[in-house]
Amino acid sequence: MIESCPFCNLDKERLIFENNFSYALLDIYPVTKGHTLIIPKRHILSIEELNKDEFFELFDTFLKVKNALKNFLNPQGFNFGINIGEASGQSIEHIHFHLIPRYFGDTKFPDGGIRKVTMDFIDFNVYDLKERWIKNKLKEDEIKKLKEILNSI
Repeated sequence: MIESCPFCNLDKERLIFENNFSYALLDIYPVTKGHTLIIPKRHILSIEELNKDEFFELFDTFLKVKNALKNFLNPQGFNFGINIGEASGQSIEHIHFHLIPRYFGDTKFPDGGIRKVTMDFIDFNVYDLKERWIKNKLKEDEIKKLKEILNSI
């Protein structure tokens, strides 16, 4: 555990799911409704540092959260990805995965999926982005329901 790491020093109330080696929490700046982070509990910087138990349990967390989000929010698709290194946009030095539910119409340019991350066009401005974060945050009753679904899986 690293004192300065926000993922090592989480308020447990923010967790929507946890097991022995990983946990899931809703992103505080969600790009879509249900945007979730899946994080190993051990403070590590790279995916290569995951041992087999951590890797399999992290993937199990991914599957459980994905299924719960599918049942609860009914997205039409998902993106699952990781930012590795500052050049990719990684802003927290603790490896973590983004599970992003996708909905028809959630972006003006959906073609290409994650391939478009290096393209130079932007489909929003900063004001729109802040509005999107606010709009995409789940309400307390929705978070409670999602936790209930996850605990029943």
